[in-house]
Amino acid sequence: MIFPEEYKNIGFCHPEMHPGADEKIHVYFLSKYLLEETASGFRLYEISHSGAGFLRTVESVRLLASENDIAVCDAVLNIKNRTLLIEKAAGICKQTGATTVLFTGFDRHVTFIHEPDPSEILDIQVIDVFPPNPPWLSDCIDRLDQSGIFGDLQIRFSKKLIDLSVHQGENTIYPCRSSGLTGKFLDSDKIEGNGFKLVGCDTSRTVFETLYPNTDYEFIEMCPTRSLAAKPNKPFIMRCCKSENSGNIIEINGHKGIIVHWGAGEYQISENIRKLVAELRK
Repeated sequence: MIFPEEYKNIGFCHPEMHPGADEKIHVYFLSKYLLEETASGFRLYEISHSGAGFLRTVESVRLLASENDIAVCDAVLNIKNRTLLIEKAAGICKQTGATTVLFTGFDRHVTFIHEPDPSEILDIQVIDVFPPNPPWLSDCIDRLDQSGIFGDLQIRFSKKLIDLSVHQGENTIYPCRSSGLTGKFLDSDKIEGNGFKLVGCDTSRTVFETLYPNTDYEFIEMCPTRSLAAKPNKPFIMRCCKSENSGNIIEINGHKGIIVHWGAGEYQISENIRKLVAELRK
């Protein structure tokens, strides 16, 4: 797949400036590709150039796609959203038999994808629990993704959401009453007697055993780093209540992922996703 990092890497040439002509052609120093508009469509070339300064001399030209190989996407799109464009291009190529798709952005700039390959999109699994609804990490990432902030990363998200309500009941203890679940809560209820089921993590367990020593209870492990229900099957992001774990790259089930703090906001989550992607693309 060839997908220029920036549209400024693409130049345009007119028929009278055909790259195959004998005369030397000068291009913008960042140009790596040339689009030639012809009477029947477009031709796409990969070029190399020499020299110094703002304009460089073209030294070699390689035809990547001719008029019959190139399709033009009619929709005006956010051409900074690489995942969107790869998926669109793959669909257009499958439908038309083209090898290359041209896109126009909202700002009228143009880019292209040659031989689009959706397998180069990195899939990150969002692991979260609910209720409360919506799950904070999952919902936050949805909103960030819709804003376009991850457009340059060439990623998509899938979800693995664990439903805490399957454990609820009169003898179930949860860490926090804000979940709205049925049961008792460490932060607001006094626990008396035995036979309770504590749904939580190390922190919850420590608090419970400090407050109620020598109490018999069942423990349901919900720490995302150890819970079988949260086991990832691809690169992942998950929450943890321990601030010292925030930003750590870890590996579970053979997959790398990153931890964000339980109460992390949009900025921290965004930064941690970029950190994870950088690690995965090393």
